[in-house]
Amino acid sequence: MTMLAPTEATKPSSTPVIVALVSLAIIPLNFGVWFLAVDRTSEGIWLILFTALALLQFATGLAAIVGGFMSRKKGGSALAPALLGTMGMLGAGLGWLAGIAAIAVTGMGGAWGRPLRIRGKQLHPELKEGSDWTEGARPSPDGLDEPTRTALEALWLHDAQKEHASVPAFARISWLLAAVGAPADLMAWSHRAGIEEIEHTKLCFALAAGYAGRSFTVEPMPELLLGGLDAKGNALALLATESLSDGCQLEDFNADVAAACAAVCQEPVTRAVLERIAKEERSHADFSWALLEWLLEQDRETVERAVMTALTELDRYPRPTAVSRDKAALVRRAAPRKMLEHGRLPDERWARIWDERLVETRARVERLLDRGAARQRSAA
Repeated sequence: MTMLAPTEATKPSSTPVIVALVSLAIIPLNFGVWFLAVDRTSEGIWLILFTALALLQFATGLAAIVGGFMSRKKGGSALAPALLGTMGMLGAGLGWLAGIAAIAVTGMGGAWGRPLRIRGKQLHPELKEGSDWTEGARPSPDGLDEPTRTALEALWLHDAQKEHASVPAFARISWLLAAVGAPADLMAWSHRAGIEEIEHTKLCFALAAGYAGRSFTVEPMPELLLGGLDAKGNALALLATESLSDGCQLEDFNADVAAACAAVCQEPVTRAVLERIAKEERSHADFSWALLEWLLEQDRETVERAVMTALTELDRYPRPTAVSRDKAALVRRAAPRKMLEHGRLPDERWARIWDERLVETRARVERLLDRGAARQRSAA
């Protein structure tokens, strides 16, 4: 019997495997976009981009699987394209979830206060109508158009939410301080910081009310009943890690931004609040530096190792943005010059302040560790 060479029509196609590899190649592209997004104020373009990439990846993965089974009729194997296509489709889902996570991270606008996290998720209270948290002088909205007043109200309400969340955040720190036997002065400092965050919250609500002529208060936070300590592992190392990132870096940055905002603010009531926040947030950062020094005295090897690890991760710490994602549209409609006159700097300025603070934080940590090492040598 004469064997006929396969014609082009019957020759197995390599196209399904190529399509599957294209689907897999989109995975690193997704993560590349993720890294671009995490340090920027997120807008709708990021969601569109992540969704488009996920749909393209899913479609190519599905096409690879279908093409693979069709190639079986021509003597080809469906196994390779089916496996690769399935991986591509799974990667589409993971890439999309990574994109949503990036958008959630970059949506953290506002600088004031220490972050509150429950099981790794950053929280703050929701709002409702009410005035029990509104206390303080009101700014004058004279000369402001409605979009600008609305934007200023939204930003100060967001800041009030962040400040309110800082109250239980410092309560958690006090709890951990008691657990590790911290001295009375650190315990008092932590409680004092919590009280100051209460005052900041009331002042932020008052500023929002002055700009909009209405008051809001906070909803209950039942999530706090589910946990909050999250104190796994060595408590000294945990306190050191959080003190460096959430305290030394973030709260010094809070003070930097508040001072810079106060310097350009022409509204006297708002400027006074910004100046107070700058002064007291600096004190909260000083508390974290003092706590870090005490922790090093308790267990230098463990704490120094935790500090060095945290220091290497500071570049990935999500920078607070001048405007959260859900407020971006409101701020775009506001008058930029008026926003500046009422103490709201653009995000580009926040980014420069963050980078400057990162340099100073690293240098200060190195000085702190060098002093500790010198004391150790002299004691020996």
